[in-house]
Amino acid sequence: MCTVQIRSFELASELTLLYLQRAQLATRAGPTLETALQRVPILHMRAGRLHSAIDRYREMLSAVESPSTQALRLTLARQLAEVLMRGVTGQVYKAPERPAVAASGTLSRRREDHVSEGPWKPNKYAGINQFVPRNEYEEVVLVLLVGEAMAVRDAVLSQSGEFEAARAHALHNAVALSDLLALAATRWGQLCLVLESLERAMKFSFGHAHVWRQRALATHAAAHHHAHHHHHHHLQQHLEPGGSGWGAATRARSVYARAAPLVPADAALRLVAANTCYGMGWIEEGIESAESALSIEEQKEGELLARCCLYAGIGHQMKAQKTNSRIEKDSENDICLKLLLRAVQLDDNDHLAFYYLGLQYMHLGMLNEAMDATRACLQARASCSGGLRLATALWSCACAGPRAPRALAAAALARHHYPAAPWPLWTLAALHLRAHRPEEALAAGKELLTLLNSSETDVEGEYNGYTELDALSDSQPADDTHSTRDAASIRAESAGAFRAERALSGSSSASPRAPQQQPRAHAWLLLADLCLRLGRVSAAAGCVSEAAALTPFSHLVLYTRGLVHAASNEWEEARQCFQNALAIHPTHLDSMVQLGAAYYQSGWLRLAEKWLREAAALRPTSADTWRRLALVLAALREPAAAADAAAAALALAPLEPALLHHLPHAL
Repeated sequence: MCTVQIRSFELASELTLLYLQRAQLATRAGPTLETALQRVPILHMRAGRLHSAIDRYREMLSAVESPSTQALRLTLARQLAEVLMRGVTGQVYKAPERPAVAASGTLSRRREDHVSEGPWKPNKYAGINQFVPRNEYEEVVLVLLVGEAMAVRDAVLSQSGEFEAARAHALHNAVALSDLLALAATRWGQLCLVLESLERAMKFSFGHAHVWRQRALATHAAAHHHAHHHHHHHLQQHLEPGGSGWGAATRARSVYARAAPLVPADAALRLVAANTCYGMGWIEEGIESAESALSIEEQKEGELLARCCLYAGIGHQMKAQKTNSRIEKDSENDICLKLLLRAVQLDDNDHLAFYYLGLQYMHLGMLNEAMDATRACLQARASCSGGLRLATALWSCACAGPRAPRALAAAALARHHYPAAPWPLWTLAALHLRAHRPEEALAAGKELLTLLNSSETDVEGEYNGYTELDALSDSQPADDTHSTRDAASIRAESAGAFRAERALSGSSSASPRAPQQQPRAHAWLLLADLCLRLGRVSAAAGCVSEAAALTPFSHLVLYTRGLVHAASNEWEEARQCFQNALAIHPTHLDSMVQLGAAYYQSGWLRLAEKWLREAAALRPTSADTWRRLALVLAALREPAAAADAAAAALALAPLEPALLHHLPHAL
């Protein structure tokens, strides 16, 4: 392109801006001159002079605005943002220079001055307080925010038919700027800017499907990002009602309810809604959203069919672990298994599908199938922490035989890959204790407490009580954040207990840092459990006291205190502690088993039988429950029933992972 031609376009654009500034009327430049204004940067880019094009955009946007250049400035701002986002990186970016402001020679200087480089140059903004971007991130966000403000200012609010064309044009400009802002702000973690922009767009986007869909996705992403950014080191797996995380998720669910009817064929939005509902414990609503997405994808055989099967299977898995009805539990397990098998058939490279399939097999006691699915998960993604966690649990089973040391190796590998995640330390402590290495187990427990204390000091702002302890991102929020949770059964079963604890504790609502104390309390309870297994009852009592100071109304604290009393043969106090724990968490399995054991030691055999049978009905695959029930039935002189219970215990003992009782919230 001839340099003279480009220079001619530049002169035409400068004279056009000068003319429009001096006219100060609603005089349009005309299509020819507007084309010349937009043509200059394009010609520079075609000639390979990217910086010249960017500088030209900057010069035109820094010109003093007039009524007739408002629409043109909006177009130029959008084009500059697109150029910066597409073609500029930190290595080639050159920040704009701060314009020189001539001294006025007086004590009072105007806040904003209009300067001109010559008589035929347009006036430009130049002030002592003018903000000048220092990098491409600041400039892109600044240009988009200015453009979005102009688009909102020009929006047509009237729904009258005579303004339909103007309303559609203004909405198109606003949506284009909003989409660019979403791309830029999401890339750099500024989701609050996207939410604010979409909130402003709500005023003039009634019934607009794209804006509502964007808002639904943004509210979900903001809640998810906020939780990971602040709390991804912690162990808590619940959205706590009343916290900021719960409020953000509730807003996301409400926006989805308004957006879904506007996009009836959008399966991805329904999967996002299912993810939100699962995190809040609204399992039935999550299943409904996932199955709605599944029906949409089945009709068109879409690319998300496998992921829809996965999300629906996760919901049924959570529901199966939540319910206490044996018939309903079996039905949900069957549906879950069919959906997960279909998911892995549709996409045999999805490590998430294999992970949840392995988890379901482990729930059903099918350990060989669970190990096959876990191997497939790790083959698809070797660094999957959920797969490592599941492999560790499976290799910890008594039936693993000579392969049992692999559990310790898997836990050590997970510790290496995820140094900031707490769960590998929980696992290492349990495995060291199983291998009769008490000192190593205590060292792992102390290291866990140190990790939680250090991570708490790094947390800034209000704790929202929400952690996505994801199957794949225990310590890295950017690692597979699309995954749903990994301990689905624990979350669904304990949601009511956390609500009860929060209601009982007056300090939990008064102190915004109270939820941060729960992971530390769980670490103290782990140390107490280790001390009890080593016969250090007084040390265990001290650990329980530390945990009680952090979460005095936790059912886990009451349960562990009962274990301390039981170790001291104080059965009446132990029974009272277990009863109090069950008052907070009525389906806490270990409290039920230990309460039955306390009744057995106190000679109340029928009460012991009652509680142990309830525990066996709640989890029929627990070998320890059947073993204790066999002892009680033998004491009741019922040899046939005792023999059946003992046979069940012997059959289940090799199949039960030893680490299930050492995972967070599963004491």
